[in-house]
Amino acid sequence: MRLGLVQFAPRIGEVRFNADSMLEAANAAAEYGATLAVFPELSLIGYPPMDLLRDETLRETCRIALDEMVNRVKIPSLIGAPSWEDGKVYNAAYWVSDQGWSIVGRKVLLPNYDVFDESRYFQSGDQCRVLEHNGKKFLLSICEDLWARDADVKYPTDPVQLALDNAGSSVDFILNIAASPYSIQGIPRRTHVLQSTATRCGIPVVYVNQVGARADLIFDGGTSVAHPNKAVQELCPKFEQGFALWDANTHQHLKTFVCSSFGKDLTMSKDLLNPTQGSNVIILGDHFDANEITKALCLGIRDYLAMTGGKKVVIGLSGGVDSAVVLCLAVMALGSENVTALLMPSGYSSERSVADGVALCRLHEVTYQILPIEEGFRAVMGTLHAQWKTPPTGLTEENIQPRMRALFLMAYSNQYGAMWLNSSNKSEAAVGYSTLYGDMGGGLSVIGDLYKTQVYALANSWNSDREWVPSSILEAAPSAELRPGQLDSDSLPPYPMLDAILMDRVEGGLDEEGLMLKGHDPDLVRRVMDMMKRCEFKRHQMPPVLRVSSRSFGRGWRRSLV
Repeated sequence: MRLGLVQFAPRIGEVRFNADSMLEAANAAAEYGATLAVFPELSLIGYPPMDLLRDETLRETCRIALDEMVNRVKIPSLIGAPSWEDGKVYNAAYWVSDQGWSIVGRKVLLPNYDVFDESRYFQSGDQCRVLEHNGKKFLLSICEDLWARDADVKYPTDPVQLALDNAGSSVDFILNIAASPYSIQGIPRRTHVLQSTATRCGIPVVYVNQVGARADLIFDGGTSVAHPNKAVQELCPKFEQGFALWDANTHQHLKTFVCSSFGKDLTMSKDLLNPTQGSNVIILGDHFDANEITKALCLGIRDYLAMTGGKKVVIGLSGGVDSAVVLCLAVMALGSENVTALLMPSGYSSERSVADGVALCRLHEVTYQILPIEEGFRAVMGTLHAQWKTPPTGLTEENIQPRMRALFLMAYSNQYGAMWLNSSNKSEAAVGYSTLYGDMGGGLSVIGDLYKTQVYALANSWNSDREWVPSSILEAAPSAELRPGQLDSDSLPPYPMLDAILMDRVEGGLDEEGLMLKGHDPDLVRRVMDMMKRCEFKRHQMPPVLRVSSRSFGRGWRRSLV
């Protein structure tokens, strides 16, 4: 028995495309000796489907697609799809072969935390099932079913262990089909779950995960096998579509193929994007794999542009590290020919910031335009002065500038069909150090789930291989340059201190008392907590944020505005 483990990138709601792609993948795997093709969770309709499941025509669309697959598939295939039974909807697995199709599994544990809300749509299955194929028995589980002992919530039962207890000692391996999104903290947790389950159960755990970005969620794939008391073996490279051949008789990984389309262009696996040479940076207690995060964000940019029908992007380049990192990511993801930068200096912009922005564009062969905002800024100031009989001052004056820049960026976007990529980081979003309808604008927030210290870590890791970000940008004191001599430190604590509190609050889930007990300065904790609360309304109006942490602003962080 040889499994073709397909690391597939389904499109949400595009059932025909997904079915055709899975057919191509299954038949390609068959040509290389696979006797069973395995696809991720809900691969027929894409994950997360959300209210698509309420579409009354979806059931018939899925049935037609399954019927067509029966007529064309060369080997049996396990496919994730919804099932509609007695007025209930299940997150199910289907066995599809030239003999027909049948439902062979229903997800038991339905996650309802962080970005997940499956209990809103699905009914829980009663148990995991043991299947048999070509003389081998395996336990089929769906994503969360494997996490009963390690999830963020307490489950009343462990469906995998219960099924194994009922089956006795005759099960050869556990198969888990998943749609598990990427996060910095999630990868080591997933590895632990796979390895600990294999060791506890005494049999291999084979894991097949979705790949591709779906708006804010990025799926890394990470298709793997875990053997008892051994390190987890990754079978497919993360963030790439492809399939691996795994022999269930010898428990050996045979081959891996990566491909943009399963019908053509099959190539042996290789690392296609490695600007950091696998560099690892440990930052504030988190394992920050810069190469992995780079790949995740590049995939997020590419797939978001593909989903929205665009090819080109525009970036407001300030001369600071945030916009520099976004420009580099856009170049890696799309190529320099598809990236344009607008440098929009005001009377408060330093010569250094403009010169560094130009140097960065020339370094990466990115087209740029210098569009000073001073004339428009003074015109707005004059109009308001005449109307109000007093000149705009303070925050009013400062915020007119980023809103002028937003006007230029959106004008360019409309004129040339280029999506504006937002450059705000998570630290700024957390405490409101950004301008609503100004630098908070754009079609996609690329680094909105990276804290400021992590943005620096990413840039420094790239520069360890070659110069991606000019050193003068990294060495400059952070500043919004909205008034003379302005520095971020005028309004915010030093970023290492701020980010440590934010990480413990957002990802760590600590409340005010917990933050103080952990040793953070009480006055600073109260100040940060107050800023976070007052700026919740801003975060609700951010563009979609590419999620790379265990708790991103957006669907992973849900708070009332009052």
